[in-house]
Amino acid sequence: MEPLTPPWPQRAPDDGAEPALPMRQFLAVIDLLPTAIWIADGDQIHHANVAAVQLMNVNSKYEVMGRSVQSMLRAEAREALRRRTAEVLAHPGQTSALHATLRRPDGTPLEVEIALTALPDHGRTTVQMVIHDITQRQRELQELHDSRQALRRLSANIVEGREAERRRIARELHDELGQSLSALKLELSACVDDDLLQHYRDRVDGMLKRLDGIMASVRRIAVDLRPQMLDDLGLGPAVEWLVHDFGRHTGLRCTTQIDEVGGLGDSVATALFRMVQEALTNVLRHARATEVSVELRLRDGRAELSVRDNGVGLQDEDVPHDSQFGLLGMQERADMLGGRLHLKSTRGGGTCVCMELPLRAPPRGNRP
Repeated sequence: MEPLTPPWPQRAPDDGAEPALPMRQFLAVIDLLPTAIWIADGDQIHHANVAAVQLMNVNSKYEVMGRSVQSMLRAEAREALRRRTAEVLAHPGQTSALHATLRRPDGTPLEVEIALTALPDHGRTTVQMVIHDITQRQRELQELHDSRQALRRLSANIVEGREAERRRIARELHDELGQSLSALKLELSACVDDDLLQHYRDRVDGMLKRLDGIMASVRRIAVDLRPQMLDDLGLGPAVEWLVHDFGRHTGLRCTTQIDEVGGLGDSVATALFRMVQEALTNVLRHARATEVSVELRLRDGRAELSVRDNGVGLQDEDVPHDSQFGLLGMQERADMLGGRLHLKSTRGGGTCVCMELPLRAPPRGNRP
């Protein structure tokens, strides 16, 4: 097919209009462009430039000209192409685009973006299609997605491993070291009543007080690592104890509204507890609040947790770096479990950290 003998008529310019570029010159200009372009009349390609020949990996434009555009697309993109073509034909001057998989004559698939626009001429309309090869870009996006998935799985493994190690150390501190210290205290207490050791009574009393302090530190460290009640009693009592203890130590007025949350997966319960911990820490460090409320609700198979304060509120530029890392940690936990984290804050109006998690963590292979 002769490329410089177009199958459509050429229009003479109306009076006062800019003269139309002769079709031969127009096609010659298209041939020089570095972007793949072909012109179709209906579904048939009537001209393809040099870049299109290279894109299709053929020796000559004649191997492309005369072919059906639809036949070169995968089935799922054909209807979209028909709709886009109808749109631009109905609205000359309008541009439309779609993503499609294009098959070369040798069968090689290409991921492409096709931009369409109508070329009106003497009442008949042809369509110019500009084709951008995005195969490499799609491959890089897929690799980036896979890399993020791998990093998220690694992060999940690290978090789960850390929680398991915390649980183990906390139990050893509570069960072994705690029991040993208790036994030692009993022995020292017995020494106080021994007539032979009355001379050392003051020293023994001092050792007992120091021992009480050590036992309290061990309990505190064990609870900070992993509160035993989270495993023994569940999430609800653990959160109520955490909030009450926070209020007792800080002097802030703290309230809780917690639904019955039995049967949660261990990873979900742990994530919610850690999120409350981190949110309360942020309130203490940055909010300058006097009141904190914690709510945990169950709705439509999801746990909804909110931690609100009446502090100064935070603007993005005011968030300190350590707070950012804490929020990033909460965001990562939410993402790993298929949930969402929202931070609502207005200056002078307090802050609300809201988390939503499914009651059961998705299988590891299906996590986002």
